[in-house]
Amino acid sequence: MKIIIISGVDGSGKSTQLVLLAKYLRARGFRVKYLWLRWFAVLTYLLYLYARLTRRTIVVRTRSRPVHVHIFWVDSLLRYSYPRLILFDIILWFTLNKLVARVKGYDMLLIDRFVLDVLVDLLWEVRDVKFLKSILVRSMWRYVRSTAILTVEPREVIKRKSDVVSLREVAFKKRCFEILAKHLGIPILNTTEVDVTTTFRKLEELLKPHIHH
Repeated sequence: MKIIIISGVDGSGKSTQLVLLAKYLRARGFRVKYLWLRWFAVLTYLLYLYARLTRRTIVVRTRSRPVHVHIFWVDSLLRYSYPRLILFDIILWFTLNKLVARVKGYDMLLIDRFVLDVLVDLLWEVRDVKFLKSILVRSMWRYVRSTAILTVEPREVIKRKSDVVSLREVAFKKRCFEILAKHLGIPILNTTEVDVTTTFRKLEELLKPHIHH
């Protein structure tokens, strides 16, 4: 079973492109499972409760919905424990889904956001890099080879999404993804002035080694 991951900035078109990719692959006879993997919590629920009680999580109302904003960098417990617990939970959920997909005989597992997205979110939320050296992070680097990154300019995100809290956050995350792409050799596409169809054609070209071999 092959795994394809699309990571990147919110509003860059990740989910849209994965829907198109799933249709493309199914039309060619592949059995495809789609998995959204940005967030999953089991052990982390206790920390979320603690964060709400201590007001390390605040709710910001945007044009479309309330958004929970984590300011975990101000709390030593959250700064240390949250990255490790959320990574454990997400890896657990990924492993279970991967096992189920194998048992059911899927050819492709398409993942909408994964370890890179979680790492970039954590860098913003805890403002610390020490967790990047953890064994949990090191165990997931092998999946980088199956990843493509989509980015978009912050000004375009405002047009595409109505739940943006901070343009500074968008710019920070965009820069993080660009650094990761360069450092890890991950293909990256900027979708700011590119229509959905053109983006898909470019993405298909980047993913050919994973789709056709």
